[in-house]
Amino acid sequence: MKTIYFIRHGKTKYNIEGRFVGSTDLALTKEGSEEIYDLWHERSKHIDKEVIYSSPMKRCIETANIIFPEEKLEIIHNLAEMHFGIFEGKTHDELMALEEYRKFRETKGKEKIPKGESGIEFGRRVLKGFFEVITHMNKYDYNTSAIVCHGGVIMAVFSMLCRESDDIYHYHLENGKGFKAHYNENNKELIILEKL
Repeated sequence: MKTIYFIRHGKTKYNIEGRFVGSTDLALTKEGSEEIYDLWHERSKHIDKEVIYSSPMKRCIETANIIFPEEKLEIIHNLAEMHFGIFEGKTHDELMALEEYRKFRETKGKEKIPKGESGIEFGRRVLKGFFEVITHMNKYDYNTSAIVCHGGVIMAVFSMLCRESDDIYHYHLENGKGFKAHYNENNKELIILEKL
């Protein structure tokens, strides 16, 4: 049984403005950086971890460096956020008139976004990324880790591997929040121990 902390990155300009931010490589805002520091400065000292993994996106790397300033990061490219294609940088209100956006919402994100990914493609990619983490942990005999990534990545992985709910939105987290979970390799199941 492995213990893994999943942490969503801090706020970017697009997060604050309510815009889709997937493939746009935004940094944290000053406010976002400060919130992460305030949330995690003391807490991070009590996280038992042997290795830290991060999405390759700036917002995740910056978040990881604030929470774990002394630690080296292992970058997992398949844990990047969903590519939102024509939705990228737009708000819900700006997209409401688009038929493609309505289909995307009706199918809970499974519909392919023009010039972007479908939920199915995204799910396969991030699941592959999660298993890259597990393979790396096994290679070095690590039992504890932290993963700093995106809200969409966490929702997708947990909706596929956690029996609590198969509804992707059940696992939604605010920026800077996370889950402490056990991963059972025998049945490929994530079990939430605590919401952080």
